Amino acid sequence: MEERRFPRVPVHCPVVFVGTRTVSKGTVTNCSVLGCTVESTTILRKGDYLELTLTLPETEVPIGVNLATVRWALGGKSGLEFVVVGLEERARIRAFINDQTEPLHPWQSPTAGQEMN
Repeated sequence: MEERRFPRVPVHCPVVFVGTRTVSKGTVTNCSVLGCTVESTTILRKGDYLELTLTLPETEVPIGVNLATVRWALGGKSGLEFVVVGLEERARIRAFINDQTEPLHPWQSPTAGQEMN
């Protein structure tokens, strides 16, 4: 299994997306600095390009993603990659992700408490 380069955190927040053939809304169910998973009644297709406006929890101002692409779609769920995001918006997403993830302390490492061979 491939390990992600950036942490992905569970979230439940509204998103509005605009594409060449749709204007719709949905819910972001997890998010990382590079993308998110969206659930919606609007069926998206792999390769679709979208503009997003999402409102992360505990934020007052929505975050705009100028361009995202659908990397996978399965029914009402889609994995989106953020392609073009402003520096300020990317920093806000990164700050949100960092607030949701705790650093791994040495005593919490996967091998802590195991004998070394």
